[in-house]
Amino acid sequence: MKNKIIPFILIILLAPGLRAGSGQDGTPAADEAGAKPKAGRAFLEMGLNLAVSTINYWHKYSKFIEDWQFTLTWKDQKRKFFTSEGLRFDSNNLRLNWTHAWSGALYYNWARSNRYGPFASFLFSTGGSFFWEYFSEWREIASINDMIYTAFGGPAIGEPLYQIADHFRRRRGLASRLAEALVNPPLAINDLLDGRERPPRVPLQDRSDFRFSLGGKQGPASLADGASSHAAIDIDLRLVTLPGYGRPGSGSGYSRLPLDNEYRIAFSFNGRGVEEFSASTRCLLSGWWRRSVRQGADGGLHGSEFWFGPVMAWDFFQKKPVADYDGDELGMTDPWFEREQPTRYTDKFSTLHLIGPAVDWTGYAGRLSARFGAEATLDFAMINSLPYNAYSADHDVWGVKTTLHNWGYYYSLGYTLAGRLDLRRGPFRAEAGVRYQRFASIQGLDRFQKDIRDDSPLRDSRFTWNAALALAIPRSPLFLSLNLEGIDRWGRFHEVSATNRETRFFYRLGASF
Repeated sequence: MKNKIIPFILIILLAPGLRAGSGQDGTPAADEAGAKPKAGRAFLEMGLNLAVSTINYWHKYSKFIEDWQFTLTWKDQKRKFFTSEGLRFDSNNLRLNWTHAWSGALYYNWARSNRYGPFASFLFSTGGSFFWEYFSEWREIASINDMIYTAFGGPAIGEPLYQIADHFRRRRGLASRLAEALVNPPLAINDLLDGRERPPRVPLQDRSDFRFSLGGKQGPASLADGASSHAAIDIDLRLVTLPGYGRPGSGSGYSRLPLDNEYRIAFSFNGRGVEEFSASTRCLLSGWWRRSVRQGADGGLHGSEFWFGPVMAWDFFQKKPVADYDGDELGMTDPWFEREQPTRYTDKFSTLHLIGPAVDWTGYAGRLSARFGAEATLDFAMINSLPYNAYSADHDVWGVKTTLHNWGYYYSLGYTLAGRLDLRRGPFRAEAGVRYQRFASIQGLDRFQKDIRDDSPLRDSRFTWNAALALAIPRSPLFLSLNLEGIDRWGRFHEVSATNRETRFFYRLGASF
């Protein structure tokens, strides 16, 4: 296995094309021109990260006895490394599994914050995942879902966090330092360690659209007491890193660096705690662009700009559980745990949008501007089965997929189609968006496949739409907004199908920063 690790290290250290990225026009970026990756520090930080995680894992090993399938012998390790017995989907709960994407983002940023480019940083998240699954967890199967989430979570989450944190790094002031540390701790740590060697705090020609809002929500309840009024908080960070965006100019070209980045967190709560939580990241990794924008006699912009390229993203949604067993780790001693029937799983999912095309167009006509975006991605997801609660009411569910029985979700492949529109005129802003997601279960790769009695396929879909109208308060960063959101869910398992429709209304006071 050493022969597999050594090439990985050599590629990162020696391949010049994997070092600091190029500028949007193909020339080196201003702060990266001639900058050499800090290889020693990157590997040291990555090693410390893995060491601490490994120690913590083995300290808590007793919770994962059901995961132990291999001993430290050549016979067992050969089975793990070189046969399909060692490569399966695990049976852990959703929280343990979706957080692997954030582990990948951390690995990714130990490289990215040490001046490596996006591709080399992706090798860090991939290599870190490989090391963890095959060496740190040598007793367990190598988890397919963990490796996908850790490796691809690196660029899908780590790159937008890097770009947004770097935007704050270039701003002056204590508030910017705190924002940098909150968004991307590795970048803040290495920025501090760099001292006088750190790149100058010179703002780039990026365009930020950062908003924080607090308000109320009226909508469906997930609590057993039926409460439908909640407070709502939304943090929405969007950053265009294509130089010159939203300014007069003309030209075209290909950018090898990210063009568009997003990071969003939203949750609603009341006196009993968090009712719903959602989070997402998105990054247009590179792309072709064209701009033809001029300053008009009226002082406004006229013309349009456009880009097209590959996008990666991640999103997560969770309603508050109403049953103690929904998401609880429990003892991890058996493939299937005792569950009430019918079960009471609430809706939840985590999707890694692996790759797909995205297009973005912005048009200007004086005080009016319009921005339209559309994308389609291939997805790997963990999705709650909507019909499972109803199915479990009058069917024997013992022996179904382990994650389905124990936690209500299953592993799936699918796709996402999405589009959105942003219109602005003076202090007014109108937004609308639609998103359709389709999920189809993966069969035959359960950790306890030989014991599975019902490995039948499952199907689910999720269609969401939103509309918002905002008014900026003159001479302040504040705005008021009214928002509508709808969620249509559908699912099928055997002959049982289920649908659910929810509509929410939000009213918010927010600030742009």
